[in-house]
Amino acid sequence: MSVFIISTVAVVGPNFFGGGPNQSVKPGFTITGTPADNYPDNQRSTFCENGEAKSNNYITEFRVPTSCTQPLGITTDSSGNVWFTEANTGNIAKFDPVTKVFTEYKNQQWQKGDKSMMWGIASTLDGNMWFSDSGHNLIWKFSTANQNYTSFSFPVTQGQQPFPQMLFIEGKTIFVNDFSGRKIASFNSDQQGPAIDYFQIPSPGNYNFTSPTSTDSKGNLWYVVWIYQKGGQLVRYNPNTKNMTEFEIPDGVEAPNGISIASDGKIWLTDTATSLFFTFDPQSKQFTKFTTPPPPFSTYGNVSGLIKTPISRPYWNHFDDKGRLWFNEQTGNSIAVFDPSKEYLVEYLVPSKNPKWSDCGGLADCGVAQVLDFATNDDKVWFTEWVENNIGFLDPAVPLPIQINTDQNNITLQRGQNITITSTVNPNEQLNDTISIVTANTGAPNDIIVSGGGQNTITTSQSKAVPMNISIDNFAVSGTYKVLIGARYGEVTVSKFVTITIK
Repeated sequence: MSVFIISTVAVVGPNFFGGGPNQSVKPGFTITGTPADNYPDNQRSTFCENGEAKSNNYITEFRVPTSCTQPLGITTDSSGNVWFTEANTGNIAKFDPVTKVFTEYKNQQWQKGDKSMMWGIASTLDGNMWFSDSGHNLIWKFSTANQNYTSFSFPVTQGQQPFPQMLFIEGKTIFVNDFSGRKIASFNSDQQGPAIDYFQIPSPGNYNFTSPTSTDSKGNLWYVVWIYQKGGQLVRYNPNTKNMTEFEIPDGVEAPNGISIASDGKIWLTDTATSLFFTFDPQSKQFTKFTTPPPPFSTYGNVSGLIKTPISRPYWNHFDDKGRLWFNEQTGNSIAVFDPSKEYLVEYLVPSKNPKWSDCGGLADCGVAQVLDFATNDDKVWFTEWVENNIGFLDPAVPLPIQINTDQNNITLQRGQNITITSTVNPNEQLNDTISIVTANTGAPNDIIVSGGGQNTITTSQSKAVPMNISIDNFAVSGTYKVLIGARYGEVTVSKFVTITIK
């Protein structure tokens, strides 16, 4: 269960990964003949679905026809079809965006009652679908031509608990990170069963977790090894020389799960245990942190009053063909896109929310849908909602209601100094509600204080200037930081970053 240390999914419990006794003879189970029967009645609204599929101005949700399939890994094929794994059935499914028809392919090898976190799914050049099965320590191939499944055992490192997680494909080579087994495994997709000839890259050091991998233009593999809340290393592996080079992850990063590489060669990572995403420049050997704003109140509720610092938990990340970085925010219940050239962030709030996964109490429209994976293709974004039994479609072409800009983008300050800059909120349409001003920064607590001149919300139908005061503590640590200034309206939040250098 180590994967759940860094996720709100921890409450799943130890029985999630295996088939239990026949539930038809146990009290508290109403037999429906659907995958919902894998859970007692009192847990079905937590793990299956809590409401109907919903939509907003930017996102359309589609309910999987079979109840409680728990869609997880997701990808698209060359024809634009959407494929996803069903963690509670062992099946994979296809959705045709044109006809809006789902096809679920029965996995005859799956034992009734079994569940597994099937995180990774990807297609190879021959059109076949491959996916991971952490609960049974397997890699599966689904033949799209014959519509049958073949399973392959994943290699086990002595003394380690294996956890095949995400799949990354380069040509005919499939890379799989062993999340808790301390390695990257790769194999050729042309191989036939029942055994696969794996090549294994051991993770350096004594770190607990190994992230997925990505390759740069020189063929180097990049991945992260880490211990939850105790640091880690970004690893560059040269497959020709077998040499590894390690770069220490900066302080404050607790669970760097996601990784991708931009066209300029910079490495981008997302931290699942905070609100941070960050980049590494292989030329300068420097890391730069960014942060999302605090998530909307509707995602966490805080009825108990115990949540002092709500976080968004950025999970996986991918670049699209426009050079934009996309990532899913697990507890922010959002899909985000970041433009590295403009340092501009847009977050789209997912309409479905399950209150059982947040501090909602009796609040209405509160919670998260557990958006645990997403895929980008041809300026379209598809994602899964693990506990709401939906897949979702985000259309980034829909115009945004507002934009935000700042009059200064790079500022140098001494300790104890402060400065007032102006942020301008520009409506793109007639607005019918208030705009919330949100801020965040990558400095240590109290090192950088950003305040909005007493304006937490504004109402406007035309461009409005909002003064923002940035104060530096007398004992702040010298360095370069990012300050986020954003505006939240309805289902979207738009933010601009300002670079602050403290001398």
